[in-house]
Amino acid sequence: MADDSLTPAQRQIIEARHTFQRIVELRVEPVGGVFDATHLKEINRRIFQDLPGLGSPDATLGQYSPPVRNGNYWIKTRKLETVGIRSTVAYSPMDEKSSDRLLDLLANVDPNYFSKLSKTAFTAAMGKLYSEIDYIHPFPDGNSRTLREFTRQLAEKSGYVINWERFNQSPAGRDILYIARDQSVNKLALPLIQHDDTRRAIILSMDQLEGNRDLHDLLKDAVEIHIEPSLEHQLAEQSGNSAILDPGHIADSTHERMNASEVYGYVVKVTEKEIGKLQQIKDNDIDDYGEFDR
Repeated sequence: MADDSLTPAQRQIIEARHTFQRIVELRVEPVGGVFDATHLKEINRRIFQDLPGLGSPDATLGQYSPPVRNGNYWIKTRKLETVGIRSTVAYSPMDEKSSDRLLDLLANVDPNYFSKLSKTAFTAAMGKLYSEIDYIHPFPDGNSRTLREFTRQLAEKSGYVINWERFNQSPAGRDILYIARDQSVNKLALPLIQHDDTRRAIILSMDQLEGNRDLHDLLKDAVEIHIEPSLEHQLAEQSGNSAILDPGHIADSTHERMNASEVYGYVVKVTEKEIGKLQQIKDNDIDDYGEFDR
């Protein structure tokens, strides 16, 4: 039973702890089978399975969001830590057409195909896949965590590693990933948006953040070819003797990769002349995460 005495902030910390544990479990026991819509839904269900007992009895685990009202869009605004400005991103209305688009997209996901790609081609294909699913944004909550785990499992099956943890080492790293994802999504959303206010918000966000790296380019920093440890490496680990290992070996553990990523820094670029225009959008025009009602 949920503890009603907890504040929203305390409950959020508890929920984050539980979802992190479930993500760790997925590293040990990933979802099996093909990488289809059922696979994606099961990842979401497993990550958030504890929410009903943590103050979210209405959590829809592994289920898609309901469609928004006809002609509206899912809109999210976020404040970027490093530059203190708000950025807007538009997602699909999650209507029947959006659901069919997701089914078609995932029907063509094949690890065997990805495994034959060069690192450059793999990075481009993974960036495109991530952006397409992120635009559809199928779940009410946890799309980013679900999608990172989905692409991590897909990469592993394809002989690659995506080190998403690299971007979580600093506020600039987190912001640069937000921007790359949102810019890629907005490029997909913009041609389909009809409302003037929504288009204005999206265009201004894209203009002020122009010049930052897109997701395909940013993933070049995080994608590695997965190399199985050599017999010498395995014997050294079993014997506890690491002295015979090549000091330049690729770090296999998440902890090692996270430590290595700390030496890299990111800088968020903002077009100053657009900031004033963006601030003209009234706060009550856009919900933190909801439909745009214009």
